[in-house]
Amino acid sequence: MYHELTVWSRGIIMDKEARDVSSCIAAAARALGYQADNVSDYVDDPDRTNCLVRRYARFGDSPIVDRFVYENPHPDWVVLVEETIIKAVNFLRGTPDRTGVVVVNSIRDPGYLLKFLPDEMRAKIAKFVVVDAVGLAEQRGRSPWMFVRNLSELALDRMSTEGAEERLAIGMGIAAPLIGALTAATGVLPLEAVADQVADEDAMMRGAARHLVVDFTAADGAAAGPAPRHRPAGRAGPGHRRAGRAGPRHRPAGRAGPGHRRAGRAGQTGPRHPRRPHRVRRLIRSEEASCPSAVPASHRTCSCRSPA
Repeated sequence: MYHELTVWSRGIIMDKEARDVSSCIAAAARALGYQADNVSDYVDDPDRTNCLVRRYARFGDSPIVDRFVYENPHPDWVVLVEETIIKAVNFLRGTPDRTGVVVVNSIRDPGYLLKFLPDEMRAKIAKFVVVDAVGLAEQRGRSPWMFVRNLSELALDRMSTEGAEERLAIGMGIAAPLIGALTAATGVLPLEAVADQVADEDAMMRGAARHLVVDFTAADGAAAGPAPRHRPAGRAGPGHRRAGRAGPRHRPAGRAGPGHRRAGRAGQTGPRHPRRPHRVRRLIRSEEASCPSAVPASHRTCSCRSPA
C-alpha cells in the first residue's frame, strides 16, 4: 500500500492551509506505523503571493526510496484549497487512470466543477469530492481565510515555512474540514487517528460528515460523469414546444407568408423596378460632383467635357 498526496494552494495567503493538510495526514500515517514523508514546496517558489504552490505527503507500508524527490510523480490524492485552481493547472499529471481522489473546497455543485476538466483528466478520477470548508470551519471574524489575520499572525506563519517548526496550531480553519473530507472519502486512515493530529477536531468531523462525492468507479456508470443538467421550471425537453404553442406557429397580424406581399401592395403587379445599389449611387454622385469645368481634364473622373 502506497499513497501520494499533493495539496494545491496559493502562495502566502493560503500556504498554511495546504501545509496543515499534508502535515496532519503524514503525522497520522506515521503514528499508525506507516513509512511517511511530509515535503515542503521547493519547486514553485512559494514566496510569491497568490501563485500556485504545492505541499506533498506520501506514506506506505514499505520504506520510501525517493525521499529526496521534492515532487510527487504519481499523486493519487489531490486537494485543492481554492476552487479556481480546478481550471488553472493539470493537477492530475502522472495519476494512473481511475485511481485519483480529488477534494475541492467549494460550495458549488460537483457537476458544475467537472465541466472544467477535460476528458483525459476525468479519466484519472476515481472519486470527486466537494466540501464547503469555508462554511464548516471555525469562523475568524467574517472569514476563516488566512488573509484576514493580523500581521503578527501572518509573520508567525511565514516563520514556519520550508520545514521550520510550526508556530501556530496545526489543523485550524479551512484545513480541518478538508482533512475530514479527504479521510472519509479515501477510507485508508481511521478518522480517530487523523483527528488526534488536528487542532480543530469538530470542524474536521463536520467535513467528514458533510461533503458530496461523485464516484467514477460505480459499476453501473451512473455517476461516471457530471451531474445531469436540470432544466428550469417551465422549459420542456427537446422536440416539445412551450405551453400555448401546441399548434402551428401563427404569424402576427399584417404579416403574410412567404411569396406574398404585405397588405397595401396588392395593387402592384409585375416585378418591381430594380434600383441601383447604394454604393453605386454614391459613386455616381461623387463622380458628378468631381467634374466641374475648372478641374483639369487629366484629373477628371468622368467623360464630361468642359465648355468650349
